[in-house]
Amino acid sequence: MNFPVDALLAVTYRCNARCVMCNIWQTPMQDDLSPAEWANIPASLKDINISGGEPFLRDDLPEIVSVVKGKCPGAKLIISTNGIAVKRIERSMERIIHIDPRIGVGISIDGIGEVHDRTRGLKGAYEKAIQTLQLLKKLGIKNLRIAFTAVEDNIDQMKDVYDLSRRLEVEFSCVVAHDSDVYFKTSGLRLNSLGCLKEQLNLVAVSELKTFVPKRLLRSYFYSGLYGLVENGKRVLPCLAGEASFFLDPTGELYACNVLNSSMGNIRGEPFAKLWNSQKAAQVREKVANCRKPCWMMCSARSSIKKHPARVGLWILKNKTGIYLGKRSII
Repeated sequence: MNFPVDALLAVTYRCNARCVMCNIWQTPMQDDLSPAEWANIPASLKDINISGGEPFLRDDLPEIVSVVKGKCPGAKLIISTNGIAVKRIERSMERIIHIDPRIGVGISIDGIGEVHDRTRGLKGAYEKAIQTLQLLKKLGIKNLRIAFTAVEDNIDQMKDVYDLSRRLEVEFSCVVAHDSDVYFKTSGLRLNSLGCLKEQLNLVAVSELKTFVPKRLLRSYFYSGLYGLVENGKRVLPCLAGEASFFLDPTGELYACNVLNSSMGNIRGEPFAKLWNSQKAAQVREKVANCRKPCWMMCSARSSIKKHPARVGLWILKNKTGIYLGKRSII
C-alpha cells in the first residue's frame, strides 16, 4: 500500500467555542500526544491540516509544528482555528512563522456579526475572528483563509462571507456540516434549505470559476460536488480515505477519515508503516469502499481530485466556457 499524502491532525479536542454543529468540546480531557510523538507520522505527507478542537489552546503548538515540519519538510501546513483566543494565537504564531514561513491559517467565519456568534455559541466571536485575521496579516502570514461551515441557519450568509474574504484579500473555503461520531460527536445534522444552498454555492462557484487561479478553479469544482452530495447523497469522485489520506486523533488513534469510526490502531503502540499495512487497515479500507456516509471534505476530496485531473479539468473548461457565453448556473 502506498503511503498517504494528505492528513488531518487533531492535536487536541479541547475547545473554547460551543458550535451548533459540533460537540467536540464535550469530550473529556485526554492524554494527548506529546510534540515528540507527532514524529510518528509518515514523511510522505504533502498537505497537512493541523486542527482540533482549538489547536491554539495547546501552549506547545509551536513545538508540534516544528516536529511535523521536521518530519515532512516539503509539506504544506495549515492550522485551522476559530480565532477566538486572539492573544494566545498571536504568541504562538510569532514563533511558528519562524519555523515555517509558508504556514497557512484558516479562520472559521460562519456569518456576519451575530450570525457567526450564534453559530459558534459565543458572543463576540465574530469580532475576535476578524481581529485575529487582521493580526495575522500584520505578522506577515501570507496564506490566510476564511473557512465557512454551512448549517441550516446560516446558509444565506455564504456569499456575504465570500465577499468579505475578497475585500480582506484572503482565500475562502466552504463545507457543509456533517455527522461524525468519531470527531464532531454529532448525529442527525440535516440541511433542509436546498434551494438556498444551491443558490449560494452557485454564486460562489461562478465567482471562483471566473478567475485563472488554479486553487480557486478547483474549489469551484469542489463546491459543485458539495451540492451534489447534499442533494442526492452521491460523491462525484471515489473516496480515497485510508489510501491517500488519513485522520489522526489527539491520542494517536489512526482513522481513514474523521467520519468512519474504525481505527487502524494507535501510533503510540506501533510504527505508522506497520499500522498502515496491517490486516486491520485493509479491513478499514474495505469499509471505506462500502461507505455510504454523505461526506465531501477538502482533506479527503483533494486526493480524489488530483487522481482524476482529466475529469476535473474537463468540468472546469466546460463550465468556464459556459460562463463566458452567458451561463449563470453551474450547480
